Amino acid sequence: MKIEAKYREGLRQLLKTTPLDEINVVMLSSYVKSNRQTFYYHYRDISDVVESILLKERVGYGVYPTDFESIIKPLIAYINSNHQFITAVANSFASDKLEEFYYSYFSQRTSQYLKLSHKAEANNVVINNQIVRYVASLFAKEMNYWTLNKRKEKPLSLQKRLALMWFYFIDQYPTEIKGFK
Repeated sequence: MKIEAKYREGLRQLLKTTPLDEINVVMLSSYVKSNRQTFYYHYRDISDVVESILLKERVGYGVYPTDFESIIKPLIAYINSNHQFITAVANSFASDKLEEFYYSYFSQRTSQYLKLSHKAEANNVVINNQIVRYVASLFAKEMNYWTLNKRKEKPLSLQKRLALMWFYFIDQYPTEIKGFK
C-alpha cells in the first residue's frame, strides 16, 4: 500500500475514536508508523488528506444519470455507508471540503444528465453552464445542510424534495430563460 493510501486509511481509522479537530500530523504519522517529514512530502495538512479521501471516492460511477433518482440514490447510499467519516468532516474545520465534494458530484452528474437527455443540445452552452453551476451549488448546500443536521430528514423525503427542485431547474428554468431572449 502506498504511503498516501496509508495516511488516508489511517485518518479514517482515527476518526472512529477521535474528532477530526483533535487529529494532528504527529498523531496521524504515528498511527501509520511514518514520520512527519514523510507526511509533509505528500500533504500540506490534515485538511489536504480529507480532500484526498473525497477526491478518490467514486460515488455512482458506471451508473449513467437517466433521471434524478439515479443521481441522488448513490450519493445517499455513500453518505449512509460512510456516515461516521462524513459527519466528522461536516462538523470540523474541513467542512468546506465536503461541500466542494458535493458541488463536484452534482456538477458532474448534472452535466452528464443534460448531455445524455439531449437537453444540452436544446439550450446554448452559456445556459447549460449556468444551470449546472446553479444546480450544483444549490444541491451541494442542501446536502451539506442535511449532513450537518445529522440526516434528521428521512432520505426518501430529502429525495422527493430535491427531485422537485431538480424538475424545476432542469425542465422549467431553461424554458423560462429561452422565453426572455
